Amino acid sequence: MSLLQEHLPKDRDPNSEQEWGFTIWEFIIGNWLYLLGILLILAVFFYARYNWRKRQQKKRMN
Repeated sequence: MSLLQEHLPKDRDPNSEQEWGFTIWEFIIGNWLYLLGILLILAVFFYARYNWRKRQQKKRMN
């Protein structure tokens, strides 16, 4: 008894939509509020870090 089936079609590689189940634009549109929140948190973090460095340099000058 042979388990090999010779006449089956070969599998093709999936495209990005088949592989992930969504496109990048669908992800952005569906999660825009969360992405905006992450950007806001990053902006506050980098602004605070910039101000902290500026204050540290000012302390060293005095």
